[in-house]
Amino acid sequence: MSQRSKQRRGGAPQRRSRRWLLMTLGSAFLAVGCLSPTLPLPPPDKPDVEGPDQDGYVTLSGWVPAYSLAQALNLRTGEIAGQVTDASGRYEFKLRAEMGDDCVFWFDDDTERSPSVRFEIR
Repeated sequence: MSQRSKQRRGGAPQRRSRRWLLMTLGSAFLAVGCLSPTLPLPPPDKPDVEGPDQDGYVTLSGWVPAYSLAQALNLRTGEIAGQVTDASGRYEFKLRAEMGDDCVFWFDDDTERSPSVRFEIR
């Protein structure tokens, strides 16, 4: 058997072995990447607050990610109000509240909920 034919026979399994190793490592990295958790949503900015008006409502406005559900809770009354945003992410909705009420604001984006931010009606 010639030296050249020995190299071909010995080289083919090494290439297949190397290819198999690279494919296995690539698959492992892909699987780990798919299993890693997504980053949590950032907390929203505190909403801009106007009011209360003569009917006892404040208007909350601001921006969250597009197509999110922006919501606020008046901790004194337990009332919740909110709005689904459009492509701009802008929200503006009314919440029954009085001066001095503590409220929390958050948004839901798809299946994730942001941390809430607390604010006082002033």
